[in-house]
Amino acid sequence: MTEWAYSVRNGIFGGDRAYRLSPGALCWTESGKDDGRLAYADTRAMQLVSYASPIGRALQCKVTSTADDKVLLRSAHYLSLGNFEDRTDSYRPFVHELAKRIDAGNPKAEFIAGSTGLWIMWLAVGLLWVGVIALLAAALFETIFDASLLASFAVALGVCVACLPLIWREVRSGGRQRFEALAPPEELLGGSHAQSAKNPSSSNR
Repeated sequence: MTEWAYSVRNGIFGGDRAYRLSPGALCWTESGKDDGRLAYADTRAMQLVSYASPIGRALQCKVTSTADDKVLLRSAHYLSLGNFEDRTDSYRPFVHELAKRIDAGNPKAEFIAGSTGLWIMWLAVGLLWVGVIALLAAALFETIFDASLLASFAVALGVCVACLPLIWREVRSGGRQRFEALAPPEELLGGSHAQSAKNPSSSNR
């Protein structure tokens, strides 16, 4: 019988947590803490998001119980301050299978992609960035005859413009949306890291 397992340390304040999918629940163990268990039938929602991290784009799965308890799984494994390991290749099949089991255990569970809060934040950043670019462009025009200032403003303007595609990608993604449990959004499962889910036992444990 296939064993579905995944382990990760989300950040500096948590420890290594080993997850596994039992027939009826998401289970986990963590050194120094009591073992945990969240039955699929008691799961109210699963939310998938992506975020910027030291390894580039990282992924997060938040599972919420009917009692509002939350479990967070991330694709970025914390090693040391500012140092993370990308575990997308093992995160992807594990989370995909978890979604299937939650859906089977509780057909009323919600499956959510993205975050409205993050989208609003990126929208605000985008508007602020456009304002900064406009100010830099105006300053560049004013200093066109001052070579020393011209170079500084030109570099700053170039950096700001180069960041626009990243900001636009986040804004364009929109806020939270529902998805089908059997077809999670590829971009929130690390589509570029796609692997066959037929060998999940090779995941980090």
